[in-house]
Amino acid sequence: MVHIPGGLYKPVYAKKAKQRRAEPFFMDTTQITNAQFLAFVAKNPTWRRSQVKSTLADKNYLAHWRGDLDPGDEKTLAAPVVNVSWFAAKAYCESLGRRLPTQDEWEFVARADATRLDASSDQAFLRQLLEWYSRPASGPLPAAADGVLNVHGVRGQHGVIWEWVHDFNSTMVVGDSRGDGSLERKLFCGAGSLLAADVSNYAAFMRYAFRSSLKGDYCVRSLGFRGAKSVKEAPPAPAAAAFTTIYDLPGTWRTQDDKPLTLDQLRGRPRVVTMGFTLCKFACPRIIGDMKRIEAALGADAEKAGFVFFSFDTAADNPAQMKKAAAEQQLDLGRWTFAISDDETIRQLAVTLQFKFATVEGFLTHSNLIAVLDADGKVVHREESLGADIAPSIAALKKLLQP
Repeated sequence: MVHIPGGLYKPVYAKKAKQRRAEPFFMDTTQITNAQFLAFVAKNPTWRRSQVKSTLADKNYLAHWRGDLDPGDEKTLAAPVVNVSWFAAKAYCESLGRRLPTQDEWEFVARADATRLDASSDQAFLRQLLEWYSRPASGPLPAAADGVLNVHGVRGQHGVIWEWVHDFNSTMVVGDSRGDGSLERKLFCGAGSLLAADVSNYAAFMRYAFRSSLKGDYCVRSLGFRGAKSVKEAPPAPAAAAFTTIYDLPGTWRTQDDKPLTLDQLRGRPRVVTMGFTLCKFACPRIIGDMKRIEAALGADAEKAGFVFFSFDTAADNPAQMKKAAAEQQLDLGRWTFAISDDETIRQLAVTLQFKFATVEGFLTHSNLIAVLDADGKVVHREESLGADIAPSIAALKKLLQP
């Protein structure tokens, strides 16, 4: 790993974007190779291609390997590992006491060329990036150690493969206007559209758009990863657990009554869940309103279901605030639960539920979600549009509630 001193940088994802700070950290000099990942799966059989859970990786997981413990020839062993999911990349890093780099960290380093810490305004550098990105991802990959070296001592950030970042689901690329009727139902809440602040840096915008399309179980032949580590020692992250449904995920939450809650405690009845933050003034009240209409449509059967609002606002959503929000919405806390947890636990749940959230220019922004879960926590139906027809959600719940 190499030490990255950190500093300020200006992201490309928003008009009039303010500078963001990357704190000092360490980053792997190269992407993780097939040889390194082979050592990991050899020690951790649950991450082998034939044994990995479908919730953790899609069918393309390590598809380029010849077998569970056979990536291929020497050239393949030296090349970056690809076809790995976010969950797998995260588990690998945690096995070494590391983590995936954040988007801010990755983009901060990505501005550098061979001699300058920030070459992002150099048109020749930007043209070179576009040339790299325009090449089709075909044929064998070169050795990770042969990647182009930048001034930080990091190799191959551009021109070889895309790379996972820890908070990939904070990247949201959407339309420009809430008033555009064709876009309104799919708009994200909060800060509005995320558009390139510098359209000349199209290569960076391509990265944001690519991350915006990802889900945690995706395995792509042009997508790998590298590790990072904070300079300041932090408590070790909980080991990434294999899971079948969200109720298997680790971590403890706090409810509106300031009581501890593990997701496993939610088993036993169908539930309607969402994620958001209680101070939201746009999407979340509408989503809660739709959930209340679902509750009302169930009639007496509503007693057999549950409704859960998971918050990601660790700054403002404490038990008192969540209880206040529930009272303002006149919710029956016999059926409704509000919950907040730590950043890592929230992130893992959000990735599993395919939910996106971020802080942009000081505002919280997020995607829209109403998910219907069976008694074991399996998602049987989901809605991602504001003002969507709630009839399918009601039908899914009634089917689950049939004797």
